[in-house]
Amino acid sequence: MKLLALTALLLGLVCVAVAGCSSDPQADYCEAVEEHQAGLSDVAASDDAGAVLDAVDDYEELAEQAPRDIADDWSAVLGPLRTLEEALAAHDVDPSTYRADEPPAGLDADAREEIEAAARAVGAQRTVDAMAAVEQHALDVCGTPLSR
Repeated sequence: MKLLALTALLLGLVCVAVAGCSSDPQADYCEAVEEHQAGLSDVAASDDAGAVLDAVDDYEELAEQAPRDIADDWSAVLGPLRTLEEALAAHDVDPSTYRADEPPAGLDADAREEIEAAARAVGAQRTVDAMAAVEQHALDVCGTPLSR
């Protein structure tokens, strides 16, 4: 019996030390929201048109910890952002300086269309609605916004 108790105690300590195991995934997610809030606030306050792509890593970490009820919304936000990020990178275009009405010199029509289609997907109603759901979830469940 002592061996079983000692084993359970050691497993519990390993779980806490290695993974920070919590019995409440919702609490873990809310903690992650608070941890990412400062960075996301900087992105939200930025005048830089490309700043939203700076949030992708934070969004991905939050999506990984998101409860099932909000996971699809996170996917709907991240998919278009990743696609835009990839399109810009594939054509060596700086998201902070790209303007559809004045595309960079040397950007061909196909590349321009790819970037603009990806940007439209980011601004599509489905993406906007999903972002609103993610933000509302953080407020309702975690009691804090994604950004301040």
